[in-house]
Amino acid sequence: MKEPQEIHQSTAHRIVKRMKHLSKWAKGQRVSYFRVFDRDIPGVPFMIDCLSTHWLVWVCENNLENEAAHIDAISNTLHSINDQKVIVKYRSKKNTIKQHHFQQDETCQIQEGGLQFHLNLTRYLDTGLFIDHRKTRDYIRSKAKGMRVLNLFAYTGSFSCYALDGGANFVTSVDLNPSYSEWHQRNCELNNFSNKRYAIITADVMTFLKANKSKYDIIICDPPSFSQSKRKGVQMFQIQDHATPLINACFKSLKKSGFILFSTNYRKFNMSKAQGGLSWQVRDLTSAMCSKDFEGKWMSRCWEIHHEALSGGG
Repeated sequence: MKEPQEIHQSTAHRIVKRMKHLSKWAKGQRVSYFRVFDRDIPGVPFMIDCLSTHWLVWVCENNLENEAAHIDAISNTLHSINDQKVIVKYRSKKNTIKQHHFQQDETCQIQEGGLQFHLNLTRYLDTGLFIDHRKTRDYIRSKAKGMRVLNLFAYTGSFSCYALDGGANFVTSVDLNPSYSEWHQRNCELNNFSNKRYAIITADVMTFLKANKSKYDIIICDPPSFSQSKRKGVQMFQIQDHATPLINACFKSLKKSGFILFSTNYRKFNMSKAQGGLSWQVRDLTSAMCSKDFEGKWMSRCWEIHHEALSGGG
């Protein structure tokens, strides 16, 4: 078994090597927020993200032995690369409030693919942008020109911003959380999108789909693995159990020539089971959507789903 000092040295070497490997790529891709380290060494259960103004260190294990020593060693390495503030966060929801280093909001703006996004690094479990979906967002941008787009479970609106940047005629976004809707609006304003081209709706997705009468060319559906809300009329959601009625509801709002981009990071999700005997045309896009900084580590999967009649197959 390696001694702590040897583990710290191995970790430092890995971080420096990854930064050299990824920095040029990130600059070329206009990315200022990327993953540097993801539990790459046994006994070092941390993820590390590089931002233009901060380092973000995620602790991925509860009750970690010698946690403070690990964090100090990692922080020293990060400061030697770029002397900027280190934020420590905890991946476990049990520790969402356990932010040792900062009690107030720590915010910043980052660049991705020519767009700007506002992040809050300390208040929530996540920062406001899921960087593992970078290529998925770019795929939507490449398909959006002249289209009507519906973004479900929209979170802070990054997919919507990419669609607008790609020339979508109109983008409708739906999320149950009003704080995320406000954040979404801020991201749209940050990128100078005309409010005549988008609508941000704070509502339950299934309730919205049942009442919706409009038709869309593209529907983005990236639901949580599980959710439970105290809001009246909002049902518990579990992705494997409820993916089938959710996708069927999406089809009612989808033009015959359109497609659904469906994504999940639930490892046990089975798309074949969700489809059952239904005549969807499903194309697995997962292998094409993994960004360079997540190679070998990407947990999400995504599919392009069409009506049967006008699908191109797959």
